Amino acid sequence: MKSEKSTSKIIHCLGGALVDILIHPVRDYPRPKENTSVFVDSMSFSPGGGATNSAVTLAQMDCPVRLFSKIGDDHHGDYLTKKLQQAGVDVSALVRIEEQETSTVIVGVHDDGDRSFISYHGVLGTFSLEEVDRELLLTSSFLLYPDLFNLPGIDGESVYELLRESQSRGVTTIVDITWGISGLQKELMEAALRYVDYFLPSADELRLMYPQLNNEEIVEYLLAKGAKTVVLKLGSEGVLVANSQRSFHVPAVRTQDEVVDTTGAGDNFNAGFVYGLSLGKSLDEAVALGSEVAGVSIARIGAWTDKKELKNVLKQFGL
Repeated sequence: MKSEKSTSKIIHCLGGALVDILIHPVRDYPRPKENTSVFVDSMSFSPGGGATNSAVTLAQMDCPVRLFSKIGDDHHGDYLTKKLQQAGVDVSALVRIEEQETSTVIVGVHDDGDRSFISYHGVLGTFSLEEVDRELLLTSSFLLYPDLFNLPGIDGESVYELLRESQSRGVTTIVDITWGISGLQKELMEAALRYVDYFLPSADELRLMYPQLNNEEIVEYLLAKGAKTVVLKLGSEGVLVANSQRSFHVPAVRTQDEVVDTTGAGDNFNAGFVYGLSLGKSLDEAVALGSEVAGVSIARIGAWTDKKELKNVLKQFGL
């Protein structure tokens, strides 16, 4: 018998699956012949990537979730598969390729909780929708694609076609961007917006793309480009939400002093948000749930969330 918190259909996450190597605290980086060695206090490993982080958090909330991504046939691929299965993520759609290496990122966590990255793109550089069972992908009511700009084999016409077909089948499309291997591609993003039901970008990237606009003007511009609802994540300033009917602001859950590591904060927000939508919650409630889930994640090192704390968050929402 299904739990009352289970969704009628599984949530599908499409995007990056990789290994994060987290080092903390990073106060400097090595420089040849000047400062060749830099030491940190801690190092840990964790599954990473936008789609993976969201999928794991959804699974930690006992939400049925399937991950569509690509890994290599190596020890990092073994590690990812094991950790995802332990978390409760359905990995049946995970593509695994022999003689290729799993994508890996060294995440430098700084004293203020911000991060910098050194990335090896690996098999994600060739991941394409031709490797995905499209019919299976579109069996969910919700499709989350949080890795726009980071999958060159998917971004462009392929992702436009997928999002268009998803909407035509009644699948709710949820998209986020990441500072990936392709950089910040404004034209690519703007062309995709007409097929996006909920656009969940970070203000950090958008401010670089539209330096002449303030947050409110950015949101208005994105709506004019076709996004049905924009949820602009403002970090310590909270979240700005807008659609054709209204706009509103939700304050951040934690103060800057409480932030330990912002790795995966946006992905955890996305997970809480889509979970709320999948349960039929209002836009306000979905945003509030996303904010609370993100608040759990930034209070510790790494993108993974604490399951007990997530349970407490769900109880606050009567779930």
